Amino acid sequence: MVAPKEFDVIISGAGPAGSTCALFLAQKGRNVLLLEKETFPRDKICADNKTWKCLDIVKELGLWDEFEKLPRARITGVLITSPGGHELYTPLHPNDVEEKGPWYNVRRKTFDTMLARAAKRNPHITLNESCRVTTPIWEGKKVVGVTYLDKNGKENEARARVVVGADGSQSPIARAVGFPSKVKGRFATNTRAYFENIDVPANACRLYYLKGICPGYFWIFPVDEKTFNVGIGMRPEDIRKIGKSMTEYMEEIIRSPRFAPLFKSAQQVSEWEEWGVSVLGKRRPCAGDGWVLCGAAGTFAMPYSGEGCGPGMRTGKIAAHAIDACLTANDVSRKGLKRYEDELWHVLQPEVSGFRWLEFLLLHEGVYDWVVQRAANNPKLIEMSSHMQNHYALSQKMISPGTILSLLTTPPK
Repeated sequence: MVAPKEFDVIISGAGPAGSTCALFLAQKGRNVLLLEKETFPRDKICADNKTWKCLDIVKELGLWDEFEKLPRARITGVLITSPGGHELYTPLHPNDVEEKGPWYNVRRKTFDTMLARAAKRNPHITLNESCRVTTPIWEGKKVVGVTYLDKNGKENEARARVVVGADGSQSPIARAVGFPSKVKGRFATNTRAYFENIDVPANACRLYYLKGICPGYFWIFPVDEKTFNVGIGMRPEDIRKIGKSMTEYMEEIIRSPRFAPLFKSAQQVSEWEEWGVSVLGKRRPCAGDGWVLCGAAGTFAMPYSGEGCGPGMRTGKIAAHAIDACLTANDVSRKGLKRYEDELWHVLQPEVSGFRWLEFLLLHEGVYDWVVQRAANNPKLIEMSSHMQNHYALSQKMISPGTILSLLTTPPK
């Protein structure tokens, strides 16, 4: 075993959450060890959507010029289809687009590599690839480092004042501290592949909520001028009900009368691949004595949509600021690092409260049909939905008396 080396912070996982946390800590002059189990460029199974939650942080990190060189699709709206086939198209609000630009869809393989390159360039960050974290190192009840296997399979130790678990939905750090990333009732299995030449415009994210799989959905997201990310996310109990594999079910959907015309000239250009993730639910600890959890390791994918990249980067940014303050105060105890948890949930709570209502609708497919059918014919509700694409907390307004009255008095489209 190689003798341990000490850092201010060790981060397990160099995806969007981990790399963002490392880069913000480096801005504060903190020395960071960033451990990634794969070697870049590496793929990451994802829907590839980059909302303003993600893009604002890319700009803040000074990476926008590099981002603009990546192959990408320009996204100007979101199309939602209810189980009954009713459609609601929500354009990104013109004021937000004027201020921030549109959304973009970018493959994780290229996006994550961009972040990794930025980490490699930074003198305060040591990025070690092909290094798989196995367990945290404990002193009593406090985490003081990690054990990891390097590319040669040799076991190493590294120590730091804080360890960040940003190592995804199978996080060994989250599991070791007692808060595993697979949460009963919040977990979904997803599969996706890339297709070329699907007969839909390449400027919108398309979410199809199909009968029998809500709150899961089938998606078609463009990632460049001719390539689309096609996938589906479902709860385990709904997968069991369909009685077939995710791949078989996806191919059945694509061949169905509803979707076959869209795929008539399409070519599948990658294999189907699966991954699982838990979406955000009730508040639970994401910080303790010497450790914090970010991104999918902390189950911070958004409810309703499953968006993970932007929310993950947001957790990395908030964690970095809180960790820096705790290091300065020389207090990396649970009490000190709870600062991260409190700051994060100050942002999350209003969003989660609203999204719970949308999840309720999806679990009652007939009600969701009714709402979508009327919202699509109500300019004020479309405007509200448009604002929600930037301000998720506005989802709370969906349950206001005024909104409900507006739905009741709007004829179906």
